[in-house]
Amino acid sequence: MADLEDRIYKVVGTSVEDPEAKLSLKTLGWMNRRIAISKDNTIQLLLRLPTMLHPSLNQLKDRIKEIAEEEVQVWAKEIGIESSPSVNIEAVASKPVSWLVKDEEDQKELESRLGPGLANVAHIIGVYSCKGGVGKSTVAVNLAYELAQMGGRVGLLDLDVYGPSLPVLVKPRDAAVRQSPLGAGMVYPIEHEGVKLLSLGFVSKESGVPGSGQTGASVLRGPMAGKVVTQLIKGTDWGDLDVLVLDLPPGTGDVQLTVCQDLDLSGAVGVTTPSKLALADARKGIEMFANLGIKTMAMVENMAYFDCNGHKHFPFGKGFTEFLAEDNSNMEIDPKDVCQLPISQMANDANDDGVPLSISRPEGAINELEAFGKLSQVVARELFRMPYKAGDTEVMVTFEDGPEKFELTSIQLSLDKGKLMVRAFSEGGALMKAVDPDNLRKRDPKTGSFLVEPEEDDATGGASSPKKDEMISVYKAGSDDSPVPKPVTPDKVERKAKVGYEVTWSDGSKFIYSHKAIVKALGGTIR
Repeated sequence: MADLEDRIYKVVGTSVEDPEAKLSLKTLGWMNRRIAISKDNTIQLLLRLPTMLHPSLNQLKDRIKEIAEEEVQVWAKEIGIESSPSVNIEAVASKPVSWLVKDEEDQKELESRLGPGLANVAHIIGVYSCKGGVGKSTVAVNLAYELAQMGGRVGLLDLDVYGPSLPVLVKPRDAAVRQSPLGAGMVYPIEHEGVKLLSLGFVSKESGVPGSGQTGASVLRGPMAGKVVTQLIKGTDWGDLDVLVLDLPPGTGDVQLTVCQDLDLSGAVGVTTPSKLALADARKGIEMFANLGIKTMAMVENMAYFDCNGHKHFPFGKGFTEFLAEDNSNMEIDPKDVCQLPISQMANDANDDGVPLSISRPEGAINELEAFGKLSQVVARELFRMPYKAGDTEVMVTFEDGPEKFELTSIQLSLDKGKLMVRAFSEGGALMKAVDPDNLRKRDPKTGSFLVEPEEDDATGGASSPKKDEMISVYKAGSDDSPVPKPVTPDKVERKAKVGYEVTWSDGSKFIYSHKAIVKALGGTIR
C-alpha cells in the first residue's frame, strides 16, 4: 500500500495542474500523501484546499481521478489484480488565511492592525451603490448565501448604520447577539443557514428596524458613523471565514472611506439600474474604489428587464452593457462580469418574507437565481486567483542612476522628517531616493500617469499652479489681500498591504498610490 501511495502522490502531484492557480498540485501542496481504501474497494484521496470556493473544483477532481485511476490500473496489473479499485476524491478546506499573508510576521502585523476578530478571514469584499434604492442589500444578501451554498465559509455585515436592512431581509430564529471571550466588548455574529450575520439592527434596539419597537431614523454625524462601523467590523469575532461580505451604505461618504482605508478589501461588487442617472453614479463609484486600489470585480444591473413568455424586454435600455460598449475607458470591467437581474415580484416577496431567494429557491425564480449564481461564480473566481496572481511573474524596476533591478512590490514609501522617501531592496543592493510630493500628487494614484500633462518648463516635476479646490486663503501684510496658494505637503504615509501606500496630505485629502505610481514619480522604468 505504501508503494501505491507514493506512486499516486507523485504522478498526481506532478501531472495535475489546477485550472485556476495554473500550478501543479505538488507546488500548491494540496495533496494528502496518505490514502485509504474503503470496504467497497474504493481508494479515497484527500484534497486539502485553501477554500471550497473553487470555481473549477469539479474539473480539478475529474482530472485527479483520471490520472490516479490510470496509475492504479498499472499498479493492479503489476501485482496481478484483475479488477483495479476505483478512486474517489474528497475535498476539504484548510484553515483560512488572509490572501495578503505570506509568513508569520505578516500574520502578526495583520492581527495588530485589524484585531483578533478578523485574524482568520481570507477575503473582505464590499457591495456598494452610489444611489439608494437600487437593490444593493438584496444583492449582498443573496451573494452571501450563494457563496455559502458553494461550500464557502461566509460572513455578511450590514454597514448601513443609517438604515440597517439585514434584520428585514433575513429573519433568524435566534437573533440574539452574544458576547465573545476573544476580547473586551467583542461579540459573536448570528449564524443562519451557513452564513454569519451582523447588523446594527441586531445589536441596537434604537436602530428603528421593524420589530425593534422603534420607528425613528438613525441620526449620526460622519465621524460617529465611522466609529460605529469600525466597532461592528473589528468588534466581532468572525472566526474562520473564506469571505466577509460588507453591505455598504449608498454613496461615497465617510463609511466607505473608513472601510477602504482601514481594511484590505480584496475587491468590490457594484449595483446599479439601467437609468442614466444611476449609471453616472455607478461610474463615480467604480472610479472611487479604483483610486483606492480596489477593483470592482462585477457589476449587477438590477431591474434590467422583464420576462414575458420567455422573451426579455428592456424597457429602460440595455443600461450598463451599452455603457461599457460605448465607453469602457478606465472601467476595467469585463462585459461578461455584468449580471442582470429582472424586475421581479418574487424577489420583492422574498425580501418582505425575510427568506432570500438563494435560500428558498422557488421554481419560478430561474432568471433571478441564474443571475445570483453567475455573480457568485465571478466573485469566487476572482478571490480564488488572487493569492496566485502576485507570483505569476516578477515585475522589475530600474532607475537611471544605477543598473540594479528591483522587484516592484519591494518598493517602500515612508515619511522622513516631512520628506517622502522611497526605499527598495534586492539581493545585489539597496536604493533610497526622495520623491517630489508635487510630482506624485499630479499623477493618477493607480496608473501613475499624469492627470494633466505637465508644461514644458515643468518636465522635471516642479511645482505647478494648484487646482481651485487646493487654494487656501493666505494673506500677506501690505498685499492686495489676494489669496496665495499654500503648498500641499504629506502629513502621513501608511502601507496598504500589496495595494500600495496611502498618503494623507495637508489639505485633508487621502489617496492610495500604487507601487507603479510611486516608481513613475521617481522617474523609474517598469519592465
